[in-house]
Amino acid sequence: MDSQSSAESDKWISDDEWEDVSPQTRRRLLRNAFGATAGAAALAGCSSGGNEDTPTPLENEGGGGGSTTTEGDSTGQSSGRTLDHIISLAPTNARFNPYGNAANFSFRWYWAMFDQLAVHDKVSNKTKGMVIEDWEYADNGQVAWNVRDSYTWHNGDDLTAEDVATQLKIGKLMQTVHKGYGAQPLYENVETTGKYELTFDLVEPDISREIFEFGHMKRRAWLWAHRDIWGKYAEMFDDATTDSERTSAQQEMMQAVQKNVWDNANVPGNSVWEFVSGEENVAHFEPYDDYVSPFSDAEWSNGEITGDMIDYSLDWHRYPNQQQRTKAMQEGVIDVSYPPESQSARDRLKENGWGPADSLSEDQITPQMRSGAMGVLLNCQSDITGDPRVRKAIHHIVPRKPLVEWVPDYGTYWVEDRIPSGIGQDKEVPWFGGNSNWPSGDLAKLERYAHTEDDVDEQRATELLEAAGFSKSGNRWKDPNGENVTLRFYTATSDEEPMALRFAQIAKSYLDSFGLQTEVTAQEATIRAGKTMESGDWELLFDNWGGAKSGPPFLGFSNSFRVQESLSGQPLPSNDSWAMDRVVEVPYPIGDPTGDLQEVDVINKLNELRTQMSDEERRQKVAEVSWIFNQSLPMMLINEEGGTGGYWLNHDNWATKPPNNNLNPAYRYEIVEIGQYSYCQYMAKMGTEYFHPAEGGQ
Repeated sequence: MDSQSSAESDKWISDDEWEDVSPQTRRRLLRNAFGATAGAAALAGCSSGGNEDTPTPLENEGGGGGSTTTEGDSTGQSSGRTLDHIISLAPTNARFNPYGNAANFSFRWYWAMFDQLAVHDKVSNKTKGMVIEDWEYADNGQVAWNVRDSYTWHNGDDLTAEDVATQLKIGKLMQTVHKGYGAQPLYENVETTGKYELTFDLVEPDISREIFEFGHMKRRAWLWAHRDIWGKYAEMFDDATTDSERTSAQQEMMQAVQKNVWDNANVPGNSVWEFVSGEENVAHFEPYDDYVSPFSDAEWSNGEITGDMIDYSLDWHRYPNQQQRTKAMQEGVIDVSYPPESQSARDRLKENGWGPADSLSEDQITPQMRSGAMGVLLNCQSDITGDPRVRKAIHHIVPRKPLVEWVPDYGTYWVEDRIPSGIGQDKEVPWFGGNSNWPSGDLAKLERYAHTEDDVDEQRATELLEAAGFSKSGNRWKDPNGENVTLRFYTATSDEEPMALRFAQIAKSYLDSFGLQTEVTAQEATIRAGKTMESGDWELLFDNWGGAKSGPPFLGFSNSFRVQESLSGQPLPSNDSWAMDRVVEVPYPIGDPTGDLQEVDVINKLNELRTQMSDEERRQKVAEVSWIFNQSLPMMLINEEGGTGGYWLNHDNWATKPPNNNLNPAYRYEIVEIGQYSYCQYMAKMGTEYFHPAEGGQ
């Protein structure tokens, strides 16, 4: 993937877009006329009240939401003009700090009130800017970012390069970029060079631009660090000269809190949703009129998209358990929620207009929509599954589709992994054919193994096991020592992941029928992932894998290849008893599983993918590493979550549109990690055409 820069990519937002002041919103006009403070105060939508620390709650303002009790129960019906969503953290308990000791991941409203630095366009397979308008990479490793000059904070301040630099410096201080999945900062020497420009140097000048942008601009890269509120921690990083000074600054940063998170003086946002008030179990958001969407010049947009076009509000309700959420769904108090596990309860809710948020038929789910994944580790050091021919035989006997098709709403939510490539369909699609021609090229040559029950190939599995020295007596396979084979399969408990327990039981039925006797043991996660895994006394073990999320192929491979050494070549003692060896034998050429065996260093191959190269070079490299995975099979990649995840929506109150050949931005752009969170909360950034109140809604 060639990364976007101002010199080499088509302009997504025109250079002169912001020169025409005619479409300015009333909020901006007021601010320009009377000053930022007056304009923001006049139109913020918050009651000034007598207590400045606690804004007066907007009780039933706009006709929606209702009031909430301390137990989370609500009164009143949703109006159809307030989108009533669910949250898991009471607003009054929120102490906003992405690096704080108290987990703020349950404080997911801030993913609506802040915009990301950039997003991923899954159709063009390129990074496109939001807060960062465009960027350049110099040959010496210096990177220049240009901040879009149209953004303002919800307190009226302009959003500038100093805010972005503040967040990058805090990331260096904490050694975690944006608190996003432990990504290490790959930059240094951050400097602002103008009001809307900043530069920094890449620690590894030859790093893949794709990898850098995914971890530093897109994945959980919400810009939250207002310079006046968080700037002192950036200064601490600049001033620290010793390890003890850095440690002290880190500790102070982790302990910092911002109370009354709805107060723009404490936590100003910068996106289309403004947090205007908070109660014990509900958070109230309103459209920020002065917001001008960076998607305004996208090909599917009909002119400028601004906050004052949004004709509904957003309330987030806290319901601590599913029983309360189900009751609120049945009573029409909320519009978006996780569905109940009971099929009878689901059926009743469907009668009242509820259903999957996207309401897509199976043929509308494209491979690009995948996210979240489940798989099974295969012990590469076991006397049984240590031989790759045995791992191949298991893949020929256990079809992946039946393992997940029993799941309610299977067609909408889940898809079996169709081609064991190690990266998942979301990454395969942009590299090997796109939606209309997937799979193509070398990916189509990969060994498919058993996809459906009709694909089960007992003859090929028998050939592989016999070549590995196994023999069959009656209906029971014996190992090369003549001992009966028993595959020990440790999986999740029903409380942790009922889907995993069920597909382990289904896999057992296929293996038992073939004569590979299997024992399934459900085990609590910490024991399974600790003591059991490290002991090596198992053959199959449930685990999650990278799967989808539009990340670079390298990141998918680094998760699905479980090797005894790290990418830096350092041994991983916890992996000694079960992970694959660094050097494996793989048949060549690609597509010929009976070809001549060649020794391959997996770590070296993965590290080659970390460097910058052309699209064609990377496609060839991804194809080869996919083939290596396809023939070594350290994991069985079972399934990937489809569509936009497990949220349900009340369609009587809210209207959505299908993917529409990838024009619908809910499916095209990776803004909130699809598969985990409803897109309803952020569609307002993209206009109301694809998500809006339904006509006749309550």
